[in-house]
Amino acid sequence: MITFASLCPHPPLIIPAIGQNNTENLATTIDSLGELNDKLLKIKPDTIVIISPHHDQPNSNFAINNRPKYLGSLENFGDLSTKLELTTDIELISDIQKSLDQSKEKFTLEMIDEEKIDYSVTVPLYYLTQKLIGTKFVIINSAVNANLSAHLAFGKFLQKNFRATDKKIALIASGDLSHKISNDSPAGVSPRAKELDHTLIRLLKHKKINEIVALDEDLLKEAEECGLKPIALLLGMLYRVPYTPKILSYEHPFGIGYLTMEMELKQQ
Repeated sequence: MITFASLCPHPPLIIPAIGQNNTENLATTIDSLGELNDKLLKIKPDTIVIISPHHDQPNSNFAINNRPKYLGSLENFGDLSTKLELTTDIELISDIQKSLDQSKEKFTLEMIDEEKIDYSVTVPLYYLTQKLIGTKFVIINSAVNANLSAHLAFGKFLQKNFRATDKKIALIASGDLSHKISNDSPAGVSPRAKELDHTLIRLLKHKKINEIVALDEDLLKEAEECGLKPIALLLGMLYRVPYTPKILSYEHPFGIGYLTMEMELKQQ
């Protein structure tokens, strides 16, 4: 059963060893992730399914990492101290694969076997898993060659597995919004960046799913976002699940939009 759902950003600067004094500029995001962690500690999910938009070798197709253990580090950012060791929910992954093999719906899903996980997973889980004991994990990578509608459809397929199990499943989409909001951004600035972020936040608040997956692709490329595909997957996983969108924070101190949002599930 699905017991929790959220959208989280993944700025490495929120990690104390990396951001140092800069973490003060992202205090609102850090507080929001702490609030989500408190919620997870109360729910005690059996499994956290986290959707990542990044990968060292981007996948043309949807991918699930079925390595028995995931190891997260931020050594690429000069942080040798932050480490995560996560146990994979191999049983849930096997159920997904069996369901896909038996389904008339055809999605191209790759099973990858990689111990090290990307920073887009490590950064949010650094905050969301504090004091969380016994929870297992499944990492799903979005697909480079699939559009938003395909991500929504695959999310709907995955939902069947999550709702069929007695396990308490928490869903997390990791993604940042526009990377070009101001001159502080290393990617440069675009006058359309704020347009994308404001439009997306409005659509998420009003649950305008069809309008989200129909967003102009030129706008998405111009803004250089990395959150739309994980968001579309998450929205598919929540298709017809009663929830209330709750914006916890949105800020862009370094020219990149960081949205933290809970899809607050209604009592079933």
